[in-house]
Amino acid sequence: MKKKPGNTARANVERMLQTPLQASYLLILLAYATITVITPRFGTYDSNAPKFLTLSLLNLCSFLFLIFSNRLNPGRNFSGTFFRNKIGLAYTLFIVLGLVSFAKAINLPESILSFSKYFTVFCAAVIISSLLCVDGRYLRILSIVMVSLLIVDCITVFYNILLYISGLIPGIMEIKSVYSNKNILSSAIFVKIPFAFWLLSFEKGLLKKFGFSALFLAFLATFYMSTRTFYLGLAFLTVSYCIFILLRNRRTMLTHPYKMPVYVFGTLLLAMLIFTLTQRYFYPKTANTYNANVTQRLSTISSGEISASLRLESWKRSAILFKEEPLLGVGTGNWKIRVLEYENPTKDGFMYMVKNHNDFIEITAETGIFGGLAFVSLFGFVFWNFLKAFFSRRASENSYSKLLIPAFGMFCYSFDAFFNFPADRPEIQSLFALFIGMGIAYSPATFNGSKPANPWVTGLFSVITMVFLVCISYMLLLNTRALKLQCIAQADGAQNSLSHPASIFMEGYPSMFNLSSTDEPVAAIKSRYLIHEEMYRDAIKLLLPDRSSPFDSRREYLLAQAYSAIGKTDSALIYAYKAHALKPRFYEPLRFICFELKSTGRKDSVISMLTGYLSLERTNANAWEDLTAIYLESGNYEKALHAIDTAAKHLSGDSLIRAKQKELSMFRRIIPYQQTYTTAMGYYNRQKFPEALKYLDEIISKEHGPAIVFARRAVCYLSVREYQKCIDDVNASITGGYDTPDLLNFRGACYRALGENDAACNDFQNAAGRGNKDAMNNVQRFCKEF
Repeated sequence: MKKKPGNTARANVERMLQTPLQASYLLILLAYATITVITPRFGTYDSNAPKFLTLSLLNLCSFLFLIFSNRLNPGRNFSGTFFRNKIGLAYTLFIVLGLVSFAKAINLPESILSFSKYFTVFCAAVIISSLLCVDGRYLRILSIVMVSLLIVDCITVFYNILLYISGLIPGIMEIKSVYSNKNILSSAIFVKIPFAFWLLSFEKGLLKKFGFSALFLAFLATFYMSTRTFYLGLAFLTVSYCIFILLRNRRTMLTHPYKMPVYVFGTLLLAMLIFTLTQRYFYPKTANTYNANVTQRLSTISSGEISASLRLESWKRSAILFKEEPLLGVGTGNWKIRVLEYENPTKDGFMYMVKNHNDFIEITAETGIFGGLAFVSLFGFVFWNFLKAFFSRRASENSYSKLLIPAFGMFCYSFDAFFNFPADRPEIQSLFALFIGMGIAYSPATFNGSKPANPWVTGLFSVITMVFLVCISYMLLLNTRALKLQCIAQADGAQNSLSHPASIFMEGYPSMFNLSSTDEPVAAIKSRYLIHEEMYRDAIKLLLPDRSSPFDSRREYLLAQAYSAIGKTDSALIYAYKAHALKPRFYEPLRFICFELKSTGRKDSVISMLTGYLSLERTNANAWEDLTAIYLESGNYEKALHAIDTAAKHLSGDSLIRAKQKELSMFRRIIPYQQTYTTAMGYYNRQKFPEALKYLDEIISKEHGPAIVFARRAVCYLSVREYQKCIDDVNASITGGYDTPDLLNFRGACYRALGENDAACNDFQNAAGRGNKDAMNNVQRFCKEF
């Protein structure tokens, strides 16, 4: 009796798991496939640190187990598989060059941390390649598990889409499942598709249908995630797979060679149709980037689009770094530090492109031309081995079937790596290790050795590897602790309140790390808390030796604040000028400089610096307000009006600027009497109100003056106890459009002096409701029963 395919597959699995050792090997493989997905965040700023830590600990445990189980016996698969294969040698060269690039790093701890992540993935690939050589049938179970995870990811997307349609979540950006964000979930779905391809291509019966169903769900989920990178990726991936299937079917002389390609394309089109109909008839009718259809989303890909232009600018800056250090690069993990030399002057804030959004470019900039070529060659060798096996006339299907997953997997990964940064995402790195491990295990050895490796050499290598794994695991453990504290600091920053004591950062932050995951110097984080607690000298002592990010300006700005707080104005100005030079579009250091210059009477210097700044950064409302104020203080009302009018053009949506423009519009009528008003305000500011009255009367006698003049004269009348005249001028000011809480409070004081308590308390209440603190006190003192 002929056995059914399902029974045969079950029998193969049973035979494969006959020994505990083989079962253990399979469990280790499945652990590599799932460990980074199921690892929780553990309260860290992002989930990368704990996930890389668990992957490193898995390496450590697996390596020990394989040594004691004799799997890594000297001369066997450990050396004969990985290090006698072009892929393994290229990967080893890449790791070595990453280590050599430390020579050019300006932040060595950051290089060590980044190298720890690279080495963790490298070791995972070594162990996976060794395990996959034990039994080729592991591939089937691994594929089934990965396709199951793919389906779970897709179901999560569909569930969240229902929540979005129901209005229970605000947008597509909130869909992230167990991953850190939407883009990682999209990537995880896309990069797992090759496992579904394998079941569809080389299995029969239920497993084939399982793979086909997963493929449809993956297509549909990718459309719902509205990620342009993977829209393009789906098109290229589907075409490539259909070409492979068509060539394979023609080779095997199938009766209907076009049947499967038509099914796959039809599945893609069906998924797109379902997505389009859902979007048109069920999505909330709101203007949202992610509510656009496929065509609209793809049409936004242009150099003028914001995210695309940011990527292009980042790639250009990377090219500059490469020109500066073409051989060894700028150092592993140091791209984000060195690029600030060119990125920092272009931004007015501290939101940086911490990742280049192109791993090929970033890795080349960090490790040099040879490191970049070694990394690219990993993809080239995997693709070449697959194509060589597939097009070989003498090759059997078995010779290329096992290479399909690594070939298409690296294709998917390369698409992600060209537009994003999967090298920093442990969930995607575990898949990268699987693809590399498969590519090595299922490719023929390039260098065949007749003699086994020297046991002493292999033993020494194993000891060195163990030391590295232990050190790296400890390093990643410390990084996890650091990111827990970063999470606290981030929460405080979001609330604009430093509610935690500085001591938790000073005592708890691992001294090994000097830069946060958002590119902020750790010394700056600690010093911010110290300054908040008025521990200025401690902050200065901490900041002065810090060189973690020399092109960042937060160190210099915090030093300026600390020195100013202890009265060392000259030192404060030195560091404020340095901060401004490093980041000329960041306004706060310049504002600090202007305040100090104004306090010493150098108003012309303040005006010069502000106009220079606004020629670079025209949308800073604070700078326009400060320039307007300094012109007013200088008595140059015409320039003050021109400044606020210009601000209104560049900040048409800013209500405060519009209100200020309306307020100052009254000065247009003062310009003919500018000298008189300036003289009046000179007396007014020195509280010589009788003298100021003479000049204010003169302006009003020549023209029924603007509201601001009545407001100033009202204060003068109040000071000389002309209460009714004060009330009349407040009313004239309000009628003329100059209405402030201060004026209401002044009028209330006049009414009270005249014995009109109800009118007085009404004004005090209104002024207090608009935030006037003096009016609040007056309500408490005089209007308790009002």
